[in-house]
Amino acid sequence: MVHVAICNNMVTPYTNRLFNSVVRSSDLRISVLSCTEREKDRNWTSDYASDYQHIVLRGFSHALKDRRIAHLNPGIWRALSRLSPDVVAVNGLYPTMLIAALWSVVHRRPLVFMTDGWRHIMPDSALHRAVRPLVLRTSAAVICSSEKGRQYFLEEGIEPQRIFVAHIIPSWSGPAEVPGFDRRPHHLLWCARIDDPRKNAPFFFDVALALKSRIPDLRLHIVADSNTPPHAALQALSNAGLQFDYTPFIPPDQIATAFASARMLALPSSSEAWGLVCNEAMQCGTPCIVSPFTGAAGDLVVDGASGFVRGFDVDQWATTIAATVTDRPRWEACSQAARAAAGRYSLEDSTNEYIKGLSLPMSALSTARHSTARRPISTKSSAGTPSDSKSNTAHN
Repeated sequence: MVHVAICNNMVTPYTNRLFNSVVRSSDLRISVLSCTEREKDRNWTSDYASDYQHIVLRGFSHALKDRRIAHLNPGIWRALSRLSPDVVAVNGLYPTMLIAALWSVVHRRPLVFMTDGWRHIMPDSALHRAVRPLVLRTSAAVICSSEKGRQYFLEEGIEPQRIFVAHIIPSWSGPAEVPGFDRRPHHLLWCARIDDPRKNAPFFFDVALALKSRIPDLRLHIVADSNTPPHAALQALSNAGLQFDYTPFIPPDQIATAFASARMLALPSSSEAWGLVCNEAMQCGTPCIVSPFTGAAGDLVVDGASGFVRGFDVDQWATTIAATVTDRPRWEACSQAARAAAGRYSLEDSTNEYIKGLSLPMSALSTARHSTARRPISTKSSAGTPSDSKSNTAHN
């Protein structure tokens, strides 16, 4: 059994589901080393049932100006030495991940690079520009989450056979049945961190105001994912006579209901790695309109086929939304197409891509084993044995 150490910022509900699926679907043994249990402004639970060993490292976190978080966990070197994995996978290029990458080089263990990034959203600091080519050249495989990611790494000179696309998938399965046109009380849904500038909430509010003249009885559902309401924007909606429901957070057991309550979801992000809310909405039969700067645009959300992709033109957005959410036959066709597209982005497919990406270094591992006379995997001491249906999280 090959032991893979996955170094990431934190385990999320959707990565937990994916990691469990990888363990259950392969002969890989996985240890996940996280920089933190939960980053600031994240509202999901951190108590997961896992089939993998999870170690949360002590360390330091620094919020960057673009709302990214840089982590420094010096203990990752000692944790990796104690685990002695056969393969190391890193998610990003911030300090902790660079320490893990260096450990893999020093100990001659194959490296896998994982990211949800693509060209538009890749960090472009001097540090990243300097180390990214070195890490990519060292990596035996790259696992990304979109076709945009694949194209980026091809342009960076990575061979096609070393690139694996494991799409981001929701932490929950779509409902067996979804409500129809007349059973959806809202025309339009916003579901994103409303205080994150990259989500572009002001543009959404402009679109909502423009829709009022096209849909006099317009009804909005705003899920803010934030404790800080946008008072001025909400007041502007009220002053314009718009009807809306405002929800700071949605409990996990009500997520599907929220996504199925609207006829369309809007995600006008100026920078979005993927856009998981699109998967969640579409598996509930809710079509999406997104900006071209969303990772899912042209991938999961194909303009005119499974959804709509529009530039930052308020009138175009308002026209497209109004034409769809007020026309029953048009909406029903879009809803069915959206649901079918979401179904093609499955947990099984993402699991298989992860397994292939994490397993690719096996040939390199076999060669290294032969040339350096490393001891067999089966003689290594175990850093912990995962147990079924309960958390295996440790704090180091």
